Amino acid sequence: MMRARVFLCGLLLTATAAGAADKWNIAFFHDEKDSELTLVQLLFPSERRGIAIGALIEKGGRVKPVAIVTGDGGKRWEKIPLKDTPTAISCVNDSACWIATEKGVWLTEEAGRTWRKVSGQKGILALHFESATRGFAAGSAKSIWETKDGGKTWTPLAITKAIEAKPEYAAFHTMGFGGKIGMVAGTSRPPRRDDRRLFPPWMEPELEAKRRSWPNLVMMAETRDSGDTWKIATASIFGMVSRILIDPAGFALALIGFEDSFEVPAEVDQIDFRTGKMTPIYRRKEHAVRDIAYLPNRSIVVAGIEPTGLRSLKLPSRVVIREGAIDSNNTVGKFVDHDVDYRATARDVKLATAPDGQLWAITDNGMILRLDRR
Repeated sequence: MMRARVFLCGLLLTATAAGAADKWNIAFFHDEKDSELTLVQLLFPSERRGIAIGALIEKGGRVKPVAIVTGDGGKRWEKIPLKDTPTAISCVNDSACWIATEKGVWLTEEAGRTWRKVSGQKGILALHFESATRGFAAGSAKSIWETKDGGKTWTPLAITKAIEAKPEYAAFHTMGFGGKIGMVAGTSRPPRRDDRRLFPPWMEPELEAKRRSWPNLVMMAETRDSGDTWKIATASIFGMVSRILIDPAGFALALIGFEDSFEVPAEVDQIDFRTGKMTPIYRRKEHAVRDIAYLPNRSIVVAGIEPTGLRSLKLPSRVVIREGAIDSNNTVGKFVDHDVDYRATARDVKLATAPDGQLWAITDNGMILRLDRR
């Protein structure tokens, strides 16, 4: 009996060790003393090809826009200079990708190694192409645009004019598509009287802690026929929707970030398309979630940082990533911590999923992380 127990314990220890071997490892890190690399978005249109966009901040404050590309599944990464500072990226295959920048839209047909400008459209904060010709963009002045010629010309959707919000204070900043369903989210937030303070938050911690949270006007545009028709809705809520993911099976995931004085940094809500009901599925005081991912194995991954002190200070902190499984009833189970390289600290984290389910993450301080499962 004793030998059997020892044998069973050995099996359990082996299984535990195998599970613990799943780890986020650093695949790329910009570590140069005279410059810092800020990454804002990463896409893997295929298992081998990936493109991250961002900018190098050199000594003295000079900004050099860049793309970081790989063609071998993340074993090697190459810096590609860009002409403008990128804000969003979208790909339809592992060769054809578009980036929106501060001054226009650029196209690559060589997996990010060379780019050519195709449009002077400005103000784009989110981008999605469903084919080589048709795509959608969203951004400043409560605008949503459509292109039918590969990004050369952009037509604004007239339906957004019905939103009762001043254009100078309203912007759409995230979108999600799945099957024929698409959702675009934005926020209208007029300036507050206490936005202009004499001293930074760290000099007035008591005032910052007591700073009252105000609701924002959230703007939502939804299509269920691949963008042929759209419906607009608005609601007053605390926080802003920073990420939307669509599951064509019948629900969406929305990441809502809150102001610094709110009780939690963020929450993830599940939206039922049939009823319109929003149900919080993840909400932790100790986890400032910055991005979410939906995996083919029917699980949700939440990535962010462990907040320390005043959240308004935006200090780099430990990267925290967790995963929860979804059952056949679309119910999300307990979230389990991933093991993350101890050197991974950041203020912001973004996720990317390759077609084969391989998970990647980028940070705002120049790291690219890969989840290695065993």
